[in-house]
Amino acid sequence: MPGALDGIRVLDLCIILAGPTCGRTLSEYGADVIKVDPEHRVPALTPWLDVGRGKRSICLNITKDAGLEAFYKLADTSDVVLTGFRKGVAERLGIGYDQLSERNPRIVYAAINAFGQEGPWAMRPGFDQNAQAATGMQLRNGGDDGEPGPPPYTFNDYGTGIMAAYGVILALLERERTGRGQKVDTSLAYTASTFSSEYMIDYEGFEPDEISGPEAKGRGPFSRLYRTSDGWLALSAEKEDEQKRLLQLEPFGGISEGELSGGLETVFASNSTSDWMEMLSGAGVPATSHQGLNDVRSDSYARDAGLIISEQHKAFGAVEHAGTAQRLSKTPARVGTSPVFGGDTESVLTELGYTQEEIDSMRADGVIPEPQGLPLN
Repeated sequence: MPGALDGIRVLDLCIILAGPTCGRTLSEYGADVIKVDPEHRVPALTPWLDVGRGKRSICLNITKDAGLEAFYKLADTSDVVLTGFRKGVAERLGIGYDQLSERNPRIVYAAINAFGQEGPWAMRPGFDQNAQAATGMQLRNGGDDGEPGPPPYTFNDYGTGIMAAYGVILALLERERTGRGQKVDTSLAYTASTFSSEYMIDYEGFEPDEISGPEAKGRGPFSRLYRTSDGWLALSAEKEDEQKRLLQLEPFGGISEGELSGGLETVFASNSTSDWMEMLSGAGVPATSHQGLNDVRSDSYARDAGLIISEQHKAFGAVEHAGTAQRLSKTPARVGTSPVFGGDTESVLTELGYTQEEIDSMRADGVIPEPQGLPLN
């Protein structure tokens, strides 16, 4: 079955999680994503297994003339280039947007970094935690009067990768109308700000009603976490009719409006999570029990819904990982496994017209580095 992005070639020069997530997302929907790495990078195994999926991998030293020329040949025949450099670095390497678009005006070029391409922080290095700190996330998570509390997940990394893929696809759509590519600028800080959109609202006289800090259990009595006799339950009775149905249930009948939070806490603590789930589900009140990761792995819903899927890897056998978040009915995602680091270098160069003699010469000259001790080689 064809993918939505069949025929699109992507060059992915990114590392860690954000940029590679963009490449992985595009590959899942049919794009031919070629991961381009220099000789000095030693990728960590877990991220390589995660965001390296579905890509081809080549090693190419673009600081050498022959390596840069090979990259230019790739870019001339590609649709998308993904980079993860601070402002100015790509230009110094000879692979900035203006330099590549002059050769290939149809190129869509995504610049993905910590703080974007404009403004006083454009030259700063940074990772997810830095973007969280810069946009108020960590103080809000820790509590405005307490210590910062970094969230335990790198959601800005993954979110930025998906935002970048969204921008790339928009640029490809616009290219269909105009025939020209464009630059897509995204960053961890942009994503963190977007994820904090509700808290960015402000105007004269505005009084925010924000519950923050590690002790916050939710947004109000009808939308928060409650401890049960044997665990926790997440209640989300956001609608008025859901709240009425909750309070009409026999255990909650004596709770007055003025004592909602305390009253609900007391009642929920009196019974088990499973009993509450059965009662609330029967009444049409949104609630979910809490699960650890091992519980999720063994949950039939997680398997049936594709939250966790398994792929056969050449080195590790069955490898489990998260499924895709977008499900297309006619061009569904095709989830692959991670490649051998640099394992596709010769085949990709051969596609470009290089002879075996030329490839051997490039290897001897260090243009094609020999990866040592890297994942799966």
